[in-house]
Amino acid sequence: MRTELTDAAIADGTAGTILQVRLEDWFEVQIITGHTSQCSPRPASPHPSRWDLPASAPVGFAGPYDTLQVGLVPPLSAPEGWPQPLPAHPRRDPYDTTATIWFGQVPADQLRELVRAHGGENAHQYPSAEDWPQPYE
Repeated sequence: MRTELTDAAIADGTAGTILQVRLEDWFEVQIITGHTSQCSPRPASPHPSRWDLPASAPVGFAGPYDTLQVGLVPPLSAPEGWPQPLPAHPRRDPYDTTATIWFGQVPADQLRELVRAHGGENAHQYPSAEDWPQPYE
């Protein structure tokens, strides 16, 4: 069962970028770590401002992370025991059913369990010709 991308995000972080991981059953999980995310430990901002959240790690912290900010793309829903979803952005369209639902401070073990429960990571992170049962016309 493939879990390389998830394990790398937990061990080394995502440096503030959103890592999109497609699962074996084609659900999608998004992972983010860095000074702008709700992860633990949280690295300090390289450009401090008065709006920065408190940091618990130095600026160049690269992992491992105990908790991560995780986005679930509907129709994937959070299993029992996950933290409450973060509040939606006020400008988000409430009728957009494809919008990612973000969860802050998801323990790394719970993220691994979710990935394993869905068969691990898909070998093809983006659809390819090998994923079609017959030729595309």
